[in-house]
Formats: sequence, structure tokens, C-alpha cells
Amino acid sequence: MFRSRRAVVFVHGCFWHRHEGCALARTPKSRVEFWKAKLDGNRDRDARKLEALSQAGWRVCVVWECELKDQGGLAERLRQFLDG
Repeated sequence: MFRSRRAVVFVHGCFWHRHEGCALARTPKSRVEFWKAKLDGNRDRDARKLEALSQAGWRVCVVWECELKDQGGLAERLRQFLDG
């Protein structure tokens, strides 16, 4: 949280937060109904929380787990976000 910039950065795990199109966001093969409900609930809660922050005047950046591999690109993205 960067209060003076009214900015928040979240780092989301691709599996737990269902990063669309990411291989890390696969659904387990066992207890499929349980996992679907759990992971869909996480995604729905994330959307509500991000919207509430936005409505309260905060800028929000979500960084995905798989994006951590490209540290140079990520650093530039965060720099641009925080400067914006």
C-alpha cells in the first residue's frame, strides 16, 4: 500500500486467484466441485474488493505469480504504475 499515491499492489497466486489463461491456474482433478466453488469464490471476492478500492479512489495493480519470473519487466511495470 502506497498511501501518499493512493495506490495498492496485490500479488496474486495464479492457482488461488484463477489467472485466466495461465497454466498455473489449473483445476485439481480430485474433489473438483469443492475446488471449483472455493476458487470461484476467491475470484468473486477479489473482484468485489478491487471494485471497492477503486470506488474509494485507490489505484490498484494486480501482479500475477507467473509475472514474477520477468523481474526487469515487472519492475518497469510497477514503476509506471506508481508514477501514474
